[in-house]
Amino acid sequence: MLKFIEHVTIHLMALMLITSVMAADLVTVIKAPHGEVHGGDTVILDLYLHNPSDTSITRELPLSLPCRIDLGRTSVTTHADLVGQATMSRVSIPSDGFLKRQYTLTVPVYAQNVVQIKLEKIGADPISFEVSKALSQAWRGQQVPLDYGETLAQSFIEAFSVHKPMYFLLGVDPGLDQSKFQFSFKYRLFNPRGYLTEKAPWLTGFHMAYTQRSIWDLADDSKPFDDTSYMPELFYEITKIDINMERITAFGVQAGFEHESNGKGGEESRSTNRLYLRPIVGIHVVNNIYLKIAPQLFTYVNNSDSTNEDLMDYRGYVDLEVGIFDSESLALSSHLWWAKEGTSVQLDLTYPMTKLLSKSLNLYLHAQYFNGYAETLLHYNERQNAFRMGFSIVR
Repeated sequence: MLKFIEHVTIHLMALMLITSVMAADLVTVIKAPHGEVHGGDTVILDLYLHNPSDTSITRELPLSLPCRIDLGRTSVTTHADLVGQATMSRVSIPSDGFLKRQYTLTVPVYAQNVVQIKLEKIGADPISFEVSKALSQAWRGQQVPLDYGETLAQSFIEAFSVHKPMYFLLGVDPGLDQSKFQFSFKYRLFNPRGYLTEKAPWLTGFHMAYTQRSIWDLADDSKPFDDTSYMPELFYEITKIDINMERITAFGVQAGFEHESNGKGGEESRSTNRLYLRPIVGIHVVNNIYLKIAPQLFTYVNNSDSTNEDLMDYRGYVDLEVGIFDSESLALSSHLWWAKEGTSVQLDLTYPMTKLLSKSLNLYLHAQYFNGYAETLLHYNERQNAFRMGFSIVR
């Protein structure tokens, strides 16, 4: 009888311990995407973290979550990426409070009807939603499963992600002749679920990248590009280094080699190469306000001595990026270059249009001011002063 009572007492104590742990843990809920979803769309999944306890809870959110998409007769494994991953991996939820974060996920282009999504590593129930046929038929024969099983052809789209800000801005002052756009992406070379990375996880840090930035003269009748910088890049990236400081929500580093040229010949040809090191620090200020500090230190390798031998006198060797932003509202970022011939500065102010149009338009309002040298290679030794306004999709 005593053994029975002891046995029951142990189980009751264990049950009380489990119950107290569960009560102190977070309640996580994933909300299905808004509006109509088509195959191939990139959707936003809202993650809600509720803290029902009477003490604050701090958690590390994975920057990239393994994700299983159930398509009915088959399933696909992919990744969902945390929005704002440069500065928001660590979160603190106040007692009896909640926090919202967002993950982006690309729906398979051939998905149709009801699909179910389960995010691994987060204790939330799966979500289901309706997917309509892809708007374009151009995907046929590219990534179509044969009877939802064997794939006719593969792509590695999950290895692509954003790199630098992407925007389209109209010149305001001095005018439309100073309009500007930029797009940028990076590509992870090694599969994080592959054999090599299982043996050597550090291999996942190797990336290729490409950025293109153009000054577009929209005031001229023929709308010519004044100058374009083409910037392929190879770099290694460590996205998260834990330094055990509560307010440091992100600490990482990039190091790489970047080529830049304007693709022109003759006297207008410009080109250079850079080796760089870029530490990145994210600091939680208060509520949803974060500070980003990312100085880039670089040196020139095989710079073109025939066309831009003194480029370093105008661009310098340091690009100091500092930004402060509300993850769900305004963001202000700045770049500061020190050089022998003078200082250059760029300011970017962005605001999500989802705050204005009931989450209907996935764009940021974007205002940019530049004053300094070497915004383009062609006019690197001429001081430019321009104010622009437009839209961005990555800030």
